[in-house]
Amino acid sequence: MDILYVMNTVIFDLFETLVTEWGRKKYTQREIASDLNVDYQLFHQEWRLLQKDRYLGKISSNIEVLDIILKKLKVNYNINIVNKISQKRDECKNSCFEKIEPQIIEMLKILKNQKYKIGLISNCSKEEITGLKNCELYQYFDAVVLSCDVGLIKPDIEIYRYCLNAFNEQPNNCYFVGDGGSDELNGAKKTGMIPLKALWFIKHFVKNYDFEKEYLSFMEPSEMINYINENSAQK
Repeated sequence: MDILYVMNTVIFDLFETLVTEWGRKKYTQREIASDLNVDYQLFHQEWRLLQKDRYLGKISSNIEVLDIILKKLKVNYNINIVNKISQKRDECKNSCFEKIEPQIIEMLKILKNQKYKIGLISNCSKEEITGLKNCELYQYFDAVVLSCDVGLIKPDIEIYRYCLNAFNEQPNNCYFVGDGGSDELNGAKKTGMIPLKALWFIKHFVKNYDFEKEYLSFMEPSEMINYINENSAQK
């Protein structure tokens, strides 16, 4: 006899899935290096080396990141300039949460009305998500798992299990929706979840994007909702 799996839960990635930097004002590493009057390549190299610790929550602020890098590069700096850089970066990152795209809110409303449990798993540093809890999205989540809070990073299967445990849910009853960054869809698949690829933001800013469908992919949130409604029970 076939086992019937009823899909109860949809777990989302955050950046470029529910919120986007596309069309927002950016403050790039190159601009930060210029404002610090340091070589961009050296700055970029040190920034990348600290990314994992930032995502694990071992580094708590922009100021701490900049302090570590500048000391490593043996650069004397003005703390007022560092504070201004930190504030400017916070403002740009928080702009992602100021106005959520209407189709994203509509997607979450539909799922909530249909009694799906909704989760969030994000690789992020503490300073990147200061605007999350006060944004329109937050009310829709039944569980929020941020790498900087739990000390786990996608695609480690333990971060998916952490979220599943919050729901007391089996992975084969869950969809995972993401743009595919950080190898997150493969991580979800290895955990036993059903990965769905979100292209609704990627299509705007990735030139010559390879749309080869290794995973089921959706150009619009409405397309994904239709798929979920049609396949809410899988044999």
